[in-house]
Amino acid sequence: MRRLPDPITVSLLGFLSVPGYLFDSLEELKLFALFFLAAFWPILQLIPGLLTGAGSGSDGDRTDPAPRDWLETDDRGTSLRMVVAMLLIQFQPVLLVTGIGQMAGQLPVLARYRGSLPSPADHESEVDYRLPFEGTWTVINGSPDREYSHSWGLYAQRYAYDFVIADEDGRTTDGDRGPPDEFYCFGEPILAPADGTVVSVRNDYRDYHRTDGWLDPLQRSILGNNVIIEHAGGEYSVLAHLERGSVAVEPGERVDRGQRIARCGHSGNSTEPHLHFHVQDHPNFFLGAGFPVQFANVRTAHPDAESRSHERGYVHAGQRATPIGDETEPAEDG
Repeated sequence: MRRLPDPITVSLLGFLSVPGYLFDSLEELKLFALFFLAAFWPILQLIPGLLTGAGSGSDGDRTDPAPRDWLETDDRGTSLRMVVAMLLIQFQPVLLVTGIGQMAGQLPVLARYRGSLPSPADHESEVDYRLPFEGTWTVINGSPDREYSHSWGLYAQRYAYDFVIADEDGRTTDGDRGPPDEFYCFGEPILAPADGTVVSVRNDYRDYHRTDGWLDPLQRSILGNNVIIEHAGGEYSVLAHLERGSVAVEPGERVDRGQRIARCGHSGNSTEPHLHFHVQDHPNFFLGAGFPVQFANVRTAHPDAESRSHERGYVHAGQRATPIGDETEPAEDG
């Protein structure tokens, strides 16, 4: 059965209303502005799960176990606050402009690829990407599959990942949802995923003190503190939500694969400390199309499956991912 168009893609039809506001003779086009409302649909979809107690971490109305079900990252109250915050934050002036910029930037992306965006079936990077951290982290969001995509309708973030550190019980902190520094991943080193040259950095945004679902109302960038690195073949990695003051590289600086570049934080559009990572085809965050990323020498594990080692492979939501070092056994192809 053919899937319906993604709501955010449908919302792009709203830009057809712009001439109606500029020229009286095209006033009828103003009706297309209603299509902008479709952009709210992904947020509203979370509400039924909250009413049934499924929470934002569940995957729709499925009855079979979903890959993220073992994670205990939020309760109903936290999830509800997150949905309310996501709706309210749309009217924060800086983020309102950001949202318009994100949507407008998708139009040239569609034109660039003539409507056929990069996919695992047609894109294989020549860059040797490693996981951008040490030790074992958990994929809380992201997959090359649409069902568990980080943000399928946002073309730059279609193949993005959110990484956290979770314990055996699926918790990301050993207490209540307290200050950011009580979370396992906060302050942990973040590494360059491949050789490249730093394009841009931000290092001065605050780490929001709340981790109970509310988003920072004073945020000036959804990425928060971030580093963008140019790699071979015109690919750019984006590492975001970094700890304030932790970025250790400068624009124009050459970095080596595995080099420490920052620490994990809680800046920008973040409900709890985590690392956001994706690769795109443009140095400007708003104008990029995301690429599916396979990581070299990675071990994946899940509570419901045996661990596997991959010479090169994707990671998926709900999995634990660990870089395989030289001191461990060779990876199996898979």
